[in-house]
Amino acid sequence: MYIEKMRIDVFASEIHQQVKGLSRIVLFFLIIFLGCNGEVVVPQHLIGVWETPAPQYADRYMKFTEHALMYGIGEGEEVSHEIEKIDMEQDGGRTLYTFHYKDAEGEKWTLTFTYSPDTGTIQTKNSKEIWEKSKSGGTG
Repeated sequence: MYIEKMRIDVFASEIHQQVKGLSRIVLFFLIIFLGCNGEVVVPQHLIGVWETPAPQYADRYMKFTEHALMYGIGEGEEVSHEIEKIDMEQDGGRTLYTFHYKDAEGEKWTLTFTYSPDTGTIQTKNSKEIWEKSKSGGTG
C-alpha cells in the first residue's frame, strides 16, 4: 500500500510539473502576442486636423486620429494610413515625433515632425512650414 501511494504521489508530482511548464509556455506566448498586436495610440494633443497657410498646401492637410494618419490630397480627397509605431524624443521644450506607417501598397513611410506645446504648432522635418491645428477630433 505504501509503494502504491508513493507511485501516486510521484505521478501527481510529474503531472504538476508538466502543467506548470505548460502554463509558463502559454504565458510566454500570450505576452508576446499581446505585446506585438497592441494598437498604437496617437497622443491626444495631436488628434485633429492640421493645416498651414503656405500657398503650396492651400487645399492640403494632415489629420491625426487615435490610430491613423490621413493626408488631405486636394479636391476633398484624403488617404488614410494605419500607424504602426510612434517614436518620441524630447528636444528642449519641444517633442520630436516619428510616425511609422505603410501605404496602400505596403511600402513603409515615416513622418517626422517637431511639436511645440507653447505655440501648439508642428513643423515637419526638412521643411520651414508651420502647421496649426484647425479642428479637434477624429475617429480613426
